[in-house]
Amino acid sequence: MDDTDPRREVWDSYWKTENPEYASHNILVDHVLKHIYSKSAAILEIGAGSGADAVEIAAAGYTVVAMDISKESLKLVKLRAKEKQIELIPLIGDALNLPFKENSLDFIYHQGVLEHFKDPLPFLSQQKRALKKGGRLLVDVPQAFTIYTLKKRWAMARNKWFAGWETEYSPRKLRRTLVKASLTIISFYGRDYDFIPFIWLSNIENLGKSRFGRPVVPQFISRPIAKIWRIFEGFELSNNIKHCIGAVAAPSEDRN
Repeated sequence: MDDTDPRREVWDSYWKTENPEYASHNILVDHVLKHIYSKSAAILEIGAGSGADAVEIAAAGYTVVAMDISKESLKLVKLRAKEKQIELIPLIGDALNLPFKENSLDFIYHQGVLEHFKDPLPFLSQQKRALKKGGRLLVDVPQAFTIYTLKKRWAMARNKWFAGWETEYSPRKLRRTLVKASLTIISFYGRDYDFIPFIWLSNIENLGKSRFGRPVVPQFISRPIAKIWRIFEGFELSNNIKHCIGAVAAPSEDRN
C-alpha cells in the first residue's frame, strides 16, 4: 500500500493525537459473539482503530485479525492487546482491496467505517468476496437523526471535520444500502444516545442518585416512566433516535 495514500495520512494524524482509551462497544461485541458459531472462526475487523472491540472478541477465545489502513492505529491495537495479555493479528490493509482470498473468512465487522465511502458498494463487495458460505457481516454506523450529525455537518461546512467527507445513515438508508449490495439482513439494532434527555430517560431509575445511594427521582415516578421507555425501545422506531445503528447480514445467495 502507498505510504502517501491521503486516507492513511488522515488516520495516522488522528490516531497520533486521539486518546487511546476508547471503550469497547458492548452491544456491537455482543452481536458479533452471538453470530459466531465456532471457536475456530476466522474473524476480521476492518478499521480496528484503537483495538477495543477486537481485544474484547479475542478475549472470548477467538482468532481476530485487526486490520486498519493506519500504522498509528495498529500501534494502539498492539499496545492494548499487550496490556490485556490478549493475542490477535494486527494487519495493515486497504478495505477496497482486502488482502484475503475468496471464501476465507467466517465473520467480518466494522464500526464507523462505511460512512466514509461515497460509494459503499465496492467496499461491501470486497467483504462479500472474502466471506465463506454461511459467513456473516456486521455493519455499525452513526445514525442520521442525532446531535452528532448536526455537529459533524457544521464542521464539514467549515472544512473543520477531521475525516474530511463523511455521511450518516438512517435505519431505512442502511437497510436499503445493504439490500442494494445483495446482502440479506439477519438482525438490526440501535445503540447508545447522544441527546441528554434521552440519556436521562434510558437511565431514569438511577438518575441523580444522592450520596446515600437513593434516586433523586422517586420510584413511583421513575418506575412507570422507565417501563414505558423500555416498551418504546422495543420498537424499531426507537432506532431513529439512537446514536448508532447496526445490522448483521449475509450474502443474499447464502441464507443458511
